[in-house]
Amino acid sequence: MRTAARRFGTALALALVGSFLMIAPASAERECLREGMVQQPDGSMVYGCVEWSAGSPGDSGGGSGGGGDTAPACTFRGSIYNEFCIGDRACFMNDPAAYQDVEAIRERGGTISDKPDDADHIIHVGCIGPDDTEYENWYWDSEFETVSVRDRLVAAYGRIVLPDVTPVFNPPNRTLVNLETWFWAQGASATPVVGSEALGLVAIAEPRAMVVTAAGQSVTCPVVTSRSDACSMTFGRAGTHTASMRITYDIRFELDGSPFTVPPGNEQFLTMESTDSVTVPVIEVQSLVTELG
Repeated sequence: MRTAARRFGTALALALVGSFLMIAPASAERECLREGMVQQPDGSMVYGCVEWSAGSPGDSGGGSGGGGDTAPACTFRGSIYNEFCIGDRACFMNDPAAYQDVEAIRERGGTISDKPDDADHIIHVGCIGPDDTEYENWYWDSEFETVSVRDRLVAAYGRIVLPDVTPVFNPPNRTLVNLETWFWAQGASATPVVGSEALGLVAIAEPRAMVVTAAGQSVTCPVVTSRSDACSMTFGRAGTHTASMRITYDIRFELDGSPFTVPPGNEQFLTMESTDSVTVPVIEVQSLVTELG
């Protein structure tokens, strides 16, 4: 039963980390001081160690605030250990676990306390380390201190991959003074961009507007992705101008397909931008009028 794990497996707990350390003690040289979201090379976010203690003499590691020494990213393994990371371990979660019988779990060699409350159910977490050591743990759901809403927003926001944008103008190659010049965003999407699920949330980027700025002027247009006169401007003087294009997206979130309300104080997760620029040569056509007759 992994449906809930796909939705909330990912609702990690600080208690998890401590329990794993009990099974496989951390190196005496370094100790994790603070857990949180760690950005991966592909831009996604996973839960791991964001601050380490100073190591023993000769160890180059050290505690650091933001942007310091971070935990190595785990590598997802196969079709099972591919839901989230705890440090360098790739993990999955079954919520609820297939086994809801304490004695059956203990007979399998598992460790779990007596049921704390009649309403509690058992969660199963399995992980594999970089040395192929497997870890299996069971927990009561009330024992978990879940990650914060902000961590979820950060993770889901980081899973949005906006398409590359290439500004294009017409007439191609060069335009003329006072001639209407069209602009569009080649490769952009005029439809919503959906990120992959992260910590139970999905972020969706809705294109709002496209702004083209050049030669001291700006025009705001709908997001135009193919040749069209829907976004145009004229240049009043000849020269080589740089036209910058900015596409703004409004971000919304969903939890299990239903709208998720972003709490106050997290406004930075409500927008996203994609920008690029293009060089526009502008020439002036000179007319020669002669009197005939």
